[in-house]
Amino acid sequence: MRRLSRALLAAVSIITLSQVASAADLPVKAWSTPVIAPGYSWTGFYVGGNLGGSWGQQSSTNPDGVIGGGQAGFNWQADQWVFGIEADLQGSGQKANGNFSNPATLTSIGFTNKLDWFGTVRARMGYAFDCWLPYVTGGWAYGFSEINGTSTVGITTTSFSGSQSYRGWTLGGGLDWAFAGNWSARAEYLYIDFGNGPTIQVAPSGTSIVVGNSIVVGNSIVVGKLTDNIVRAGINYKF
Repeated sequence: MRRLSRALLAAVSIITLSQVASAADLPVKAWSTPVIAPGYSWTGFYVGGNLGGSWGQQSSTNPDGVIGGGQAGFNWQADQWVFGIEADLQGSGQKANGNFSNPATLTSIGFTNKLDWFGTVRARMGYAFDCWLPYVTGGWAYGFSEINGTSTVGITTTSFSGSQSYRGWTLGGGLDWAFAGNWSARAEYLYIDFGNGPTIQVAPSGTSIVVGNSIVVGNSIVVGKLTDNIVRAGINYKF
């Protein structure tokens, strides 16, 4: 009986050792780190177009209208921060009419003030959430406007016109959304301060015009500072 127990113990030991040895010979599967697909990269050069509207203020008029144009820029992304520079050029239908009169003195002025075009050169900074990029932007603004009208003193009517090249600044923000490959859409707001407008002669020298609440204009009017609010939507293609 004792010999049988020893024989069984020896057999079990041999089988156990054989299984351990076999397991040691099995190949060990290497641990692999899951591969995570990289997020959208905003780095690169892009071009696009936009369409929107504007409303502004100049002297006693409020010019507004439809705007449209194109933009081009470059973005550089570091982690989630995105830095860039952009330039745009806009055609503008923004205009306003002004009419001032004083029947008591038989004097009046009527004119149309129009912003023909404008552009900006701006720095941009944003924080990317994959394909979403909220950003702030600011820089230099420029533009060109025309004013045309007539002034009446008594029975004499005089036509006048003038133009002005503007230089100012802009500040705003927006949201870019990458939606299909290299295409992205945008919504943006800009506030623009174009600076002061021209002084325009509206009547012959030596003539004073009394308009509004008995305000003596003299023979010229100062158009005044032009400020503007721009809201636009656009689309870009990144190369």
